[in-house]
Amino acid sequence: MDFTTVAAALLFAFGLLVTDAVLRSGSVAVEVAAPENIFKRVIDQQSLETVFTSQLDHIAATVSVAKAPEIRSSRDVGIGMTLADSVNVKPIAFALQRQFGITPDRLRFALFMENGSVHGVVSGYGRSIGEFTQEFDPDKGEKLVNFIQRCATWGASQLAPYTTALYLLQHHGNGDDFRDVVALAAHTLSMLPPVPINEDRSRFENLLGLVQLFRNDPRKAQRYFQAAADAQPGSPVPALNLAFAELQLDDNAAAAARMRALLDRMRSLLDSASRTHTSVIAAAHMTLAAALMGLHDLDDAEAELKLALANNPDSSSAMELLAELKQERGDAAAAQRLNSLAGQDTTAVENVGELAALYFHLSWRDKEPVIRSRFSNPGVVTLH
Repeated sequence: MDFTTVAAALLFAFGLLVTDAVLRSGSVAVEVAAPENIFKRVIDQQSLETVFTSQLDHIAATVSVAKAPEIRSSRDVGIGMTLADSVNVKPIAFALQRQFGITPDRLRFALFMENGSVHGVVSGYGRSIGEFTQEFDPDKGEKLVNFIQRCATWGASQLAPYTTALYLLQHHGNGDDFRDVVALAAHTLSMLPPVPINEDRSRFENLLGLVQLFRNDPRKAQRYFQAAADAQPGSPVPALNLAFAELQLDDNAAAAARMRALLDRMRSLLDSASRTHTSVIAAAHMTLAAALMGLHDLDDAEAELKLALANNPDSSSAMELLAELKQERGDAAAAQRLNSLAGQDTTAVENVGELAALYFHLSWRDKEPVIRSRFSNPGVVTLH
């Protein structure tokens, strides 16, 4: 191909590369590859791509109030890059993107055979961390699908550490091993600048507090939630979780005062551009209700639970708490009906992933251990 043709193609493609970068902002260009001998022996191309990208999409679908999804996988590399590839100048196109600061995040996964065994390599580029690469070997007895998902999770953790940590917390919600969550949080925290106010620091301190609740240590959880609140003053998430810890420690009056102050602050934002997530408002009313139940103020507690359900009608946790209130009043029939309603529809999002109320029952009785909720967010998988 002559120089004039290449130059014309590059000039046209460059404009498309810029357009691609804008349209795909927040997306990750994903490439999955393997040699023919693997496709013939262990997995086909479509299945390989589906397993890897589905895991990325599953992580990206994690419900969060603190941060918008950090990644969206896409195997479509865009018109500009496709044109550059068609004239065999893809490396030059990548160089142009880097030169003008429009390089998109990208992730590549490759399977290969060595000494009769399958291995994997995850590599890519993230605007916040630059180039990265890591080789993986399957664990003893690990199924190929699980191995591919593990590789995808590591790749996601490089590009979107917070979303990945939140996903891992929910993924292990029924177990007790949170080492991967703690390790990812500790690594990210070590990379943050040593400044007192930092939103990312607050988010990870909050996640570490949730881990301590899973370990039935509300006192240590309280310290993490306080650190999260100090790192992001005014954020509703650590305030809600601090109140949750106070309930676990039987400090109902402190929890009630904290929730009243939070609700007053959130009401002042309702008409502004910073609209508060309705699940957060519902959780605040529900937490205040639990504190009032602990203080034996059942009338005001019932009013707060009705407000919680008005903001989040699908909250099974609020219905369950209202059932407990009815039982406390001696209305067994109403309690049974509400408990039945609470268990009927568990397909709706119960709450956002940063809140303790998603994972645990709100404690309003004295000296209760941390009790895991029987409700949780449903899994969401999006296939491309």
